[in-house]
Amino acid sequence: MTHSFFGGVYPATRKGSTRRKPLAPLSSPPEEVVLPLVMCADGPSVPLVKAGDRVRLGQPVARRGGDGGAALHASVSGRVVAVGDRPHPWGGSSPAVVIRSDGRDEPWEEGPQPLTMTEVSLTLLTQRVEEAGVVGMGGGCSPTWEKLDRAAGRVDTLIINAAECQPYVTADHRLLLERGKYILRGAELLSRCLGANRTVLVTEGDKLNAVESVERRRLVRGGTVRLCTVRTRYPLGAEKQIVQTVTGREVPPGGSPLDVKCAVFNVATVYAIQDAVFRGRALTHRAVTVTGGAVSRPRNLWVPIGTPLRALLEDCGGLREAVDLLLTNGPMMGLPVDTLDAPVIKDTNCLVCLTGLERRPEQSGSVCIRCGKCVAACPMHLAPAVARQALEQRDLARLAKLHLEDCISCGCCSYICPAQIPLVDRVRQARQALERGGFDA
Repeated sequence: MTHSFFGGVYPATRKGSTRRKPLAPLSSPPEEVVLPLVMCADGPSVPLVKAGDRVRLGQPVARRGGDGGAALHASVSGRVVAVGDRPHPWGGSSPAVVIRSDGRDEPWEEGPQPLTMTEVSLTLLTQRVEEAGVVGMGGGCSPTWEKLDRAAGRVDTLIINAAECQPYVTADHRLLLERGKYILRGAELLSRCLGANRTVLVTEGDKLNAVESVERRRLVRGGTVRLCTVRTRYPLGAEKQIVQTVTGREVPPGGSPLDVKCAVFNVATVYAIQDAVFRGRALTHRAVTVTGGAVSRPRNLWVPIGTPLRALLEDCGGLREAVDLLLTNGPMMGLPVDTLDAPVIKDTNCLVCLTGLERRPEQSGSVCIRCGKCVAACPMHLAPAVARQALEQRDLARLAKLHLEDCISCGCCSYICPAQIPLVDRVRQARQALERGGFDA
């Protein structure tokens, strides 16, 4: 039995141009890969190489720092040409390891040996995941080994998130369709190590070919993973919303799924986990959708992490018309791209190139008509219009009472607003004012 979550919207999916396109390698490997040392939500990594060093595919080039970060591995073989600042897809620049590819992809021979299911304990799983540099690949980008460590002995339900509810994006859909047997095996591994009583793989009803493929493999394997298909609604893919949909349990404000005995892992993260354990491979490649009305030939690509976004666009035939907005990670929660020289990182699931007709223009000077649609659409029970009013009035005391720390920046409020007010940006500004304890002069 599935349940419902509060709020949400129904944007046009716009997945038709790529949903039938299989994952494909780049037509030609990138000449250089740029591996930012900041690829993780909790801090930078520490480089292990210097300019001039020779590296092989899968070789560690950075380790976890004392304050956070994640292990980082060469996604091509070649020579390190620089360790310095480069553009970052999250904005601005950050230190990065730059590797010039030799085109041979010679593997690193000193990596860990593959394991079997019966050999893996929770301790060994956590160690392998940390060494492989696996992070949340659905947008969270937090170290997965820490999530496993916190979840040990605390969960009764494991949820594999294949909802992919953002418009345009089909990378997880293709991964589930083409590599479903590995994802099922990874789900069984996580379930056994975490001691979950039930494991549920959740996807949306608009992915019927993937659903049928996974169901056939599930029946053949005879495993314990249950497939749950739900109606398409954004933001189903957010952790709190998917937990409520599967279990009916509501994660408390400021809490996490662990507070209601659940653990949620993105389907791409599960694939990377099983790759690290059963094949001894570090996280060096990922699936990326390149799409949007401005793209000549939209595709789903399997690319080395660190590949410049420009190389992805060139592999899709470039732009067929003027682009109005470039985004990574989807149009609802994605980040604008400052430069196509920025690379693919571990949480980059798409590059969206929107035309002027696909993008609704912002009208920041519009007047709120007090329709209440933003309140009805907010999945976190917030009042974005009230927050915007308090922000404009510079009323910090009022903002403090609105629980804005619960905002997940899903963009439902901006999407549904008939006055086209960028409410999600206003809420973000209000949160920043609260964190600073005041407003900018």
